[in-house]
Amino acid sequence: MDTRIVEVEAFSVRGFDRIGPLTMIPELWENFNSALAENEIHADESFGVCLRAEKDEFHYIAGINSTILAGLANSIEVTIPKGKFIVGLVEDGVHEISASFETLMQRKDIQFRPSYALERYVHPKGSTGFEIEVWLPIE
Repeated sequence: MDTRIVEVEAFSVRGFDRIGPLTMIPELWENFNSALAENEIHADESFGVCLRAEKDEFHYIAGINSTILAGLANSIEVTIPKGKFIVGLVEDGVHEISASFETLMQRKDIQFRPSYALERYVHPKGSTGFEIEVWLPIE
């Protein structure tokens, strides 16, 4: 897996959230993407933010940068604190996201810090596909 270290300033993500098993995430994205299309909103990137993970229950947000999405009914906002992240490129599609997170979490050469884990989907306007990255906060 290709990785890199990035340092970001704090930014906010606004979108739809749900609490439940990982299996609820695809439907959440469907609902969020439909709402964006209905409101003619396009972003070159979107984020899946894991607010909490306990056993088989996740609190997850499907969203975009809040500067693009100032308001949308039933949406919530979370701020990603500034700091460093190790970023891994997910190969072979969304079904490999969990395995990509696991691979990064096994690294012994980095120290993780408390913050949100996230996915970044890069999909420039006019593109037919997207690139997926997993981000884990590090010291």
